[in-house]
Amino acid sequence: MLRRVAINTDKTLSVMFRKGHPRNNLQSLTFFEEELSWDKEVKYLGLILDSKLTFRSHIKYNTDKFWAKVHVIIPLIRRKSPLSLDNNVLLFKQVLRSILTYASQIWGLAAKTHLKKVQIKLNQILRIMTTDPTYIRNEIIHKDLELESTENHIQVMSRKFFQQITRNNHLTILEQLNFTNNNGKYPFPYAKTKWTLPLKHP
Repeated sequence: MLRRVAINTDKTLSVMFRKGHPRNNLQSLTFFEEELSWDKEVKYLGLILDSKLTFRSHIKYNTDKFWAKVHVIIPLIRRKSPLSLDNNVLLFKQVLRSILTYASQIWGLAAKTHLKKVQIKLNQILRIMTTDPTYIRNEIIHKDLELESTENHIQVMSRKFFQQITRNNHLTILEQLNFTNNNGKYPFPYAKTKWTLPLKHP
Protein backbone atom coordinates (compact mmCIF):
# COMPACT_ATOMS: atom_id res chain seq x y z
CA MET A 1 0.00 0.00 0.00
CA LEU A 2 1.36 3.39 -0.96
CA ARG A 3 1.73 5.72 1.99
CA ARG A 4 1.37 9.37 1.22
CA VAL A 5 3.54 11.56 3.41
CA ALA A 6 3.00 15.31 3.48
CA ILE A 7 6.22 17.27 4.03
CA ASN A 8 5.97 20.66 5.68
CA THR A 9 8.51 22.89 3.97
CA ASP A 10 7.94 25.61 6.58
CA LYS A 11 9.65 23.36 9.14
CA THR A 12 12.51 22.38 6.82
CA LEU A 13 15.82 24.12 7.48
CA SER A 14 19.28 23.99 5.95
CA VAL A 15 22.40 24.13 8.11
CA MET A 16 26.06 23.91 7.12
CA PHE A 17 27.93 21.87 9.75
CA ARG A 18 31.63 22.68 9.73
CA LYS A 19 34.49 23.85 11.90
CA GLY A 20 35.97 27.29 11.63
CA HIS A 21 34.33 30.27 10.03
CA PRO A 22 31.16 29.67 7.98
CA ARG A 23 31.31 30.01 4.25
CA ASN A 24 29.89 33.14 2.70
CA ASN A 25 27.66 33.28 -0.35
CA LEU A 26 26.30 29.76 0.00
CA GLN A 27 24.23 28.55 -2.90
CA SER A 28 20.52 28.66 -2.18
CA LEU A 29 18.65 25.38 -1.90
CA THR A 30 15.15 24.54 -3.04
CA PHE A 31 12.93 21.86 -1.57
CA PHE A 32 9.60 21.06 -3.23
CA GLU A 33 9.94 24.30 -5.16
CA GLU A 34 10.39 26.24 -1.91
CA GLU A 35 13.60 28.16 -1.34
CA LEU A 36 15.32 27.33 1.96
CA SER A 37 17.28 29.80 4.04
CA TRP A 38 20.59 28.95 5.67
CA ASP A 39 20.32 28.81 9.44
CA LYS A 40 22.92 28.60 12.21
CA GLU A 41 21.09 25.91 14.19
CA VAL A 42 18.19 23.50 13.96
CA LYS A 43 16.09 21.72 16.57
CA TYR A 44 15.34 18.05 15.98
CA LEU A 45 13.56 15.81 18.50
CA GLY A 46 14.37 18.25 21.29
CA LEU A 47 18.07 18.41 20.39
CA ILE A 48 19.46 21.73 19.15
CA LEU A 49 22.24 21.24 16.60
CA ASP A 50 24.34 24.34 15.95
CA SER A 51 26.51 24.75 12.89
CA LYS A 52 29.75 24.04 14.79
CA LEU A 53 28.26 21.28 16.97
CA THR A 54 29.34 22.95 20.21
CA PHE A 55 25.86 22.25 21.69
CA ARG A 56 26.03 25.53 23.60
CA SER A 57 22.51 26.47 22.57
CA HIS A 58 21.15 23.06 23.50
CA ILE A 59 22.67 23.15 26.98
CA LYS A 60 21.30 26.67 27.46
CA TYR A 61 17.87 25.44 26.37
CA ASN A 62 18.03 22.50 28.78
CA THR A 63 19.13 24.81 31.59
CA ASP A 64 16.11 27.07 31.08
CA LYS A 65 13.79 24.05 31.17
CA PHE A 66 15.61 22.82 34.26
CA TRP A 67 15.06 26.00 36.27
CA ALA A 68 11.43 26.19 35.18
CA LYS A 69 10.89 22.71 36.61
CA VAL A 70 12.84 23.59 39.78
CA HIS A 71 10.48 26.50 40.47
CA VAL A 72 7.55 24.07 40.29
CA ILE A 73 8.91 21.40 42.62
CA ILE A 74 11.00 23.56 44.96
CA PRO A 75 8.46 23.12 47.80
CA LEU A 76 9.19 19.39 47.70
CA ILE A 77 12.98 19.57 47.85
CA ARG A 78 13.77 22.60 49.98
CA ARG A 79 14.29 22.70 53.73
CA LYS A 80 11.32 21.45 55.80
CA SER A 81 10.09 19.45 52.81
CA PRO A 82 7.44 16.82 53.61
CA LEU A 83 9.46 14.29 51.59
CA SER A 84 12.35 12.29 52.95
CA LEU A 85 15.87 12.73 51.60
CA ASP A 86 15.61 9.39 49.77
CA ASN A 87 12.50 10.61 47.98
CA ASN A 88 14.21 13.87 47.12
CA VAL A 89 17.11 11.97 45.59
CA LEU A 90 14.68 9.90 43.55
CA LEU A 91 12.98 13.10 42.37
CA PHE A 92 16.38 14.50 41.48
CA LYS A 93 17.29 11.46 39.39
CA GLN A 94 13.99 10.98 37.61
CA VAL A 95 13.02 14.60 36.93
CA LEU A 96 15.72 17.22 37.35
CA ARG A 97 18.86 15.41 36.21
CA SER A 98 17.07 13.84 33.26
CA ILE A 99 16.15 17.31 31.97
CA LEU A 100 19.72 18.61 31.98
CA THR A 101 21.17 15.41 30.52
CA TYR A 102 18.57 14.92 27.79
CA ALA A 103 20.23 13.59 24.61
CA SER A 104 23.61 13.64 26.38
CA GLN A 105 24.57 10.53 24.41
CA ILE A 106 24.96 12.98 21.52
CA TRP A 107 26.35 16.10 23.17
CA GLY A 108 28.32 14.33 25.93
CA LEU A 109 31.60 15.04 24.14
CA ALA A 110 31.03 18.79 24.27
CA ALA A 111 33.67 21.08 25.74
CA LYS A 112 34.51 20.68 29.42
CA THR A 113 33.25 24.21 30.10
CA HIS A 114 29.74 23.25 28.97
CA LEU A 115 29.74 20.06 31.03
CA LYS A 116 30.93 22.04 34.04
CA LYS A 117 27.94 24.37 33.73
CA VAL A 118 25.60 21.38 33.91
CA GLN A 119 27.41 20.03 36.97
CA ILE A 120 27.19 23.40 38.74
CA LYS A 121 23.42 23.55 38.29
CA LEU A 122 22.99 20.07 39.72
CA ASN A 123 25.31 20.86 42.63
CA GLN A 124 23.13 23.81 43.56
CA ILE A 125 20.04 21.62 43.75
CA LEU A 126 21.81 18.98 45.82
CA ARG A 127 22.79 21.61 48.37
CA ILE A 128 19.19 22.78 48.58
CA MET A 129 18.08 19.21 49.17
CA THR A 130 20.67 18.37 51.81
CA THR A 131 20.95 21.86 53.40
CA ASP A 132 24.71 21.25 53.72
CA PRO A 133 26.89 24.27 54.54
CA THR A 134 29.19 25.72 51.91
CA TYR A 135 32.36 24.24 53.42
CA ILE A 136 31.14 20.72 52.57
CA ARG A 137 32.69 19.73 49.24
CA ASN A 138 30.46 18.70 46.35
CA GLU A 139 32.30 15.39 46.08
CA ILE A 140 31.31 14.56 49.65
CA ILE A 141 27.65 15.30 48.94
CA HIS A 142 27.71 13.07 45.87
CA LYS A 143 29.37 10.29 47.83
CA ASP A 144 26.89 10.52 50.71
CA LEU A 145 23.94 10.41 48.31
CA GLU A 146 25.57 7.68 46.20
CA LEU A 147 25.43 9.82 43.07
CA GLU A 148 28.04 9.82 40.32
CA SER A 149 29.26 13.03 38.74
CA THR A 150 27.49 14.37 35.69
CA GLU A 151 30.37 13.39 33.42
CA ASN A 152 30.37 9.81 34.70
CA HIS A 153 26.59 9.65 34.45
CA ILE A 154 26.75 10.73 30.80
CA GLN A 155 29.47 8.17 30.11
CA VAL A 156 27.40 5.36 31.59
CA MET A 157 24.29 6.33 29.60
CA SER A 158 26.30 6.74 26.41
CA ARG A 159 27.96 3.37 26.76
CA LYS A 160 24.63 1.63 27.29
CA PHE A 161 23.22 3.52 24.30
CA PHE A 162 25.95 2.40 21.90
CA GLN A 163 25.88 -1.13 23.29
CA GLN A 164 22.20 -1.31 22.39
CA ILE A 165 23.04 -0.23 18.84
CA THR A 166 25.52 -3.08 18.44
CA ARG A 167 22.82 -5.57 19.46
CA ASN A 168 20.22 -4.17 17.07
CA ASN A 169 19.35 -6.10 13.89
CA HIS A 170 18.06 -3.14 11.89
CA LEU A 171 20.51 -2.33 9.08
CA THR A 172 19.87 1.41 9.13
CA ILE A 173 20.59 1.59 12.86
CA LEU A 174 23.71 -0.56 12.55
CA GLU A 175 25.05 1.78 9.88
CA GLN A 176 25.24 4.52 12.50
CA LEU A 177 28.26 2.74 13.96
CA ASN A 178 30.15 3.73 10.81
CA PHE A 179 30.01 7.33 12.00
CA THR A 180 31.08 6.59 15.59
CA ASN A 181 33.97 4.19 15.13
CA ASN A 182 36.70 6.66 16.09
CA ASN A 183 38.75 5.69 12.99
CA GLY A 184 37.98 2.03 13.59
CA LYS A 185 40.10 1.78 16.72
CA TYR A 186 37.18 1.17 19.10
CA PRO A 187 33.80 -0.45 18.41
CA PHE A 188 31.88 2.59 19.71
CA PRO A 189 32.47 5.81 21.69
CA TYR A 190 33.35 5.46 25.38
CA ALA A 191 34.45 1.85 24.81
CA LYS A 192 37.73 2.49 26.65
CA THR A 193 36.59 5.34 28.89
CA LYS A 194 37.42 5.00 32.57
CA TRP A 195 34.51 5.34 35.00
CA THR A 196 33.85 5.21 38.67
CA LEU A 197 31.23 2.50 38.17
CA PRO A 198 32.51 -0.93 37.02
CA LEU A 199 30.94 -1.96 33.71
CA LYS A 200 31.53 -5.11 31.72
CA HIS A 201 32.90 -4.84 28.21
CA PRO A 202 30.39 -5.71 25.46
